[in-house]
Amino acid sequence: MAPNDPTSENPDLGSLPNWYTEIFPAGARNGFYEKFGDHSAVFVERDTHQLIISFDNLSDAGNPRYDREPWAAKFCRDNGWSHLGIFAQGPTWFRSKQLIALFDRLRNEGFFQRFKNVTLCGASMGGFAAMAFCDFAPGATVIAFSPQTTLDQTVVPWENRFQKGHDQDWSLPYSDAADQVSRAGRLYIIFDPMDANDRAHVDRLQCSNLVRLTAIGLGHKSAMTLRRMEQLKTVMAEGVSNQLTQARFQKITQGRKDLYIYRTTIEGYLAARGKHDVLKKFRRTFKTRRRLAKENTNG
Repeated sequence: MAPNDPTSENPDLGSLPNWYTEIFPAGARNGFYEKFGDHSAVFVERDTHQLIISFDNLSDAGNPRYDREPWAAKFCRDNGWSHLGIFAQGPTWFRSKQLIALFDRLRNEGFFQRFKNVTLCGASMGGFAAMAFCDFAPGATVIAFSPQTTLDQTVVPWENRFQKGHDQDWSLPYSDAADQVSRAGRLYIIFDPMDANDRAHVDRLQCSNLVRLTAIGLGHKSAMTLRRMEQLKTVMAEGVSNQLTQARFQKITQGRKDLYIYRTTIEGYLAARGKHDVLKKFRRTFKTRRRLAKENTNG
């Protein structure tokens, strides 16, 4: 085969993904893989008690490796939950007629009804999709980290991030998550209220099932910050079991103030607001706290 043939062996791209080892012809699980344009879907059936539907975020989108896993794949595998993972090969915001057709077909076949519990989840772009597609499984739980409700500039003209996302086809159905989430069972939104754009998207969600989980300093990359704290799995697990509250979330996220990413996020907020004296004081306090913590650990 030619060196640039994508089907030729390339050890730099990794080996087989874990999901394939479960559903390949001699695998122990039932499932499927489908590819359509810039999107793909992989399903691994492990039980009928819990189905997780996850969507790529921007950092995952476009990954060329053979061993690529859907978002939250290991989390689902470790818990023995069935998993439908949706891949994106770019900043598509999942605006695809073929992807919508897949969800339509699965709903019509009774796929989602096979499971006692269904949870949709994702971060940022993936969080948008988790909300936008939840209407396919009424009563499902949604866990969305720093999501957008839409990038349709006629609806959110103040959203100036994600230019490539703006260029997607927002005339397609399921393009405004605010229109879809009322039929979810519970809608957990994790975000930093100091991020004005993220807060504005959440404010568009006027539904009684909304549970706001806020912590200053998480920034837009709330899922990554929670992962750095080794608390992302805790938040996900308690969300799946519908146990999360704001009080519980505050306890879970107490340790964020010791992270460098927390420092840079807060410094960005203070600088943008012109509070340079407060920024200097915050920086000194952060460094002192880190130094004392290190001394206590070494001592």
